[in-house]
Amino acid sequence: MKAIPTPLRIRWLSAAGGAPVRAGAERHASIAIPAPPSAGLDRGEMEMLDLALGMQLCRVAHRFARGQAGLRAMSEVATELPEPVLFVQSARSGRGVLQDAGLKVRLEHDPAVCVFAHLDHIDHRHWAETGAPLEVTALTIGASTLQRSLGEPAAHALLAALGILRAPSASRRPLPPPITALLHGCLTDRFTANLRTLQAQARVLDFLVALTDHMVGVAQPEPGKLRSIRQLRGELDPWHESVPDLEALARGYGLSVRAMNEGFKREYGQSIHACLSDLRLFAAHAALQSDGLSLKVLAARLGYADVSHFSNAFTKKFGYRPGGVRRERWAEAAA
Repeated sequence: MKAIPTPLRIRWLSAAGGAPVRAGAERHASIAIPAPPSAGLDRGEMEMLDLALGMQLCRVAHRFARGQAGLRAMSEVATELPEPVLFVQSARSGRGVLQDAGLKVRLEHDPAVCVFAHLDHIDHRHWAETGAPLEVTALTIGASTLQRSLGEPAAHALLAALGILRAPSASRRPLPPPITALLHGCLTDRFTANLRTLQAQARVLDFLVALTDHMVGVAQPEPGKLRSIRQLRGELDPWHESVPDLEALARGYGLSVRAMNEGFKREYGQSIHACLSDLRLFAAHAALQSDGLSLKVLAARLGYADVSHFSNAFTKKFGYRPGGVRRERWAEAAA
């Protein structure tokens, strides 16, 4: 099996004047490439592991200083490829954007929506939404490895279901959390050396089987309905401070509420209400870092019944309470 080529050419964009570095993943032992210090970035790191079977894992984590908001360019990654590859990128937390220079596309991704690409070379720029910590896992699999692992018919069917049968091409697809959890669990700190590599290989294969089983059996929506669903998603961002009338939205697109919700969940992996909830919580996180509103006023502005409901939803989403964000911002201002 052909190995994924190394080294990668990496340039951190989070620091002004960052020079490119060349780094190759190590077999059986991961390497960590820290991001250079820069304003607004508490911590940034890239970790790579070569599985020596035509597969490579990469995990990137960024934690931003309080008070940050908006998209920020973080890194450029490029390498030549001896054969086409399947590339998968999934966010465990936060929101990011992958820009492919060859395809000239920008692909947004979050914990519900993953990026898939069939590439004959890699030339990526990565962006992060700085309102919350971002952690992503990327998997690169050579075409020959994919065919040997799944069998040629299943590998072909998977690429077709993902809409990336030809190289180069890319798409975004929702995946259920149990499947993305398999990918995020490939790189753990529980084991070291050979045992860590063996565990990663096993979990990658588990992920591939689950992904194929899910995607090949999923019926694709009609092209016209899919265009409507994607247009609808773009119109939801302004609604984070209120809940839209779903019946009125559905009528505007010539759909029933049920068809609209089912199509949205199939494309983005969550219901419209769940998507709106995420938008509200990301808006709340950004407001806590920059505004002086009380939690009561902020909860009411974002449409929550009370502070307790808002606080519980926020904690479930980010893993810490909203008051902690506000106290940390005050502490930094006092310092």
